[in-house]
Amino acid sequence: NVKTIKEAIDWASEMDVDFLVTPEGSLSGYIVDWDFDEVAAGLKEIEEYSTEKNVGMCLGTLWKEKTNLGDIKRNQIRFYADGTLFGTTNKTYVIEHDNSLAHDIDNQGIYLHRLINKQGNGLVAVGLLCNDMWGNNWAGGKNIAKIAQETGMVRLLVHSTNGTRGNDMDEMLNTWHDIHLRMLSRASGIPIITVDNSIHMTGEDYDGRTSSESGVLIGGEWKTKVPRFGKQYFHYDFII
Repeated sequence: NVKTIKEAIDWASEMDVDFLVTPEGSLSGYIVDWDFDEVAAGLKEIEEYSTEKNVGMCLGTLWKEKTNLGDIKRNQIRFYADGTLFGTTNKTYVIEHDNSLAHDIDNQGIYLHRLINKQGNGLVAVGLLCNDMWGNNWAGGKNIAKIAQETGMVRLLVHSTNGTRGNDMDEMLNTWHDIHLRMLSRASGIPIITVDNSIHMTGEDYDGRTSSESGVLIGGEWKTKVPRFGKQYFHYDFII
């Protein structure tokens, strides 16, 4: 995973991309049994490499946070600029497979992150992990896109996901994911950049399509067309 992410950083550097967005669990793997020390060593390597290449990151990984409750496992998007962590988003609507602690959105609200480009201009973004986009309505939870809209400040939703694939629900989930993204993009008035994983959660190769489309939506319409298998890169210039 470190090798794959470093290759993506190389591409981002060559394309003069300000921030690289990766899928949910892209460093750690989206698995129950993950080694924190191994992930921490990999993260340090990626932090140093992204600094060298001058690429910011919105990096999806499982992580362990130190809190007044002790060490707790989180499913995060970690936001970096110049190799320095400047914010995290913890997954709010976790599923059993996460084996992590949900973010308490009722007490803590949503995290706002200011993404600054190489020219010193920035926009305010909110991160969403997988079911933060898909599952909150099923569970009767709050719509994070709606909360973001109500702030009057948010200009981008960064969505990292790792949807289940290769089963008898593929077609149904594909339809749900597509219309959910389009409706939330249109209803909230906030652009969405979304990236999904193209291999099995256990790490085996998969030659089918991703559970959801990766790309950029504005006003309910896809502004990109990214192949839904294998390793793919795309970029989009958001107007600041």
